[in-house]
Amino acid sequence: GTSTSGAYIESATGISAGARTGLAAIVTAALFAVSLFFIPLIEPLQQLRFAYGPALIAVGVLMTGSVRRIDFDDLTEWVPAFVTIVMMLFTYNIANGLTAGLVVHPVLKLASGRARELNAGMIVLALLCAAYYLFGLPH
Repeated sequence: GTSTSGAYIESATGISAGARTGLAAIVTAALFAVSLFFIPLIEPLQQLRFAYGPALIAVGVLMTGSVRRIDFDDLTEWVPAFVTIVMMLFTYNIANGLTAGLVVHPVLKLASGRARELNAGMIVLALLCAAYYLFGLPH
């Protein structure tokens, strides 16, 4: 299976690559279905745990490239990004990192007197994410 945040990232990636209709989702689903036939070929590699370590490192390095685009001159932008990254690393969970960043961002905007930069959706999302932490993490 895949997490909801993983599905969102795949959708956002498709949109940023130019996908505007549902055709991209259909192609992705078809390719996932085709990949099922390759499971017997890949299954023996599960015993070689060190074999996919370099691939994970490469993906991590590529993901850190996004850090260059963070506005380090604005505290209300880089602190939520830092919190998101740190929470992802220490909780081993992308959703926990995203929710932490989504809570910290509006709090810092409000604390710095820049509340007009927020919209209602950000505040609602922050409240939902705060509830996620207040009422206990699901995993």
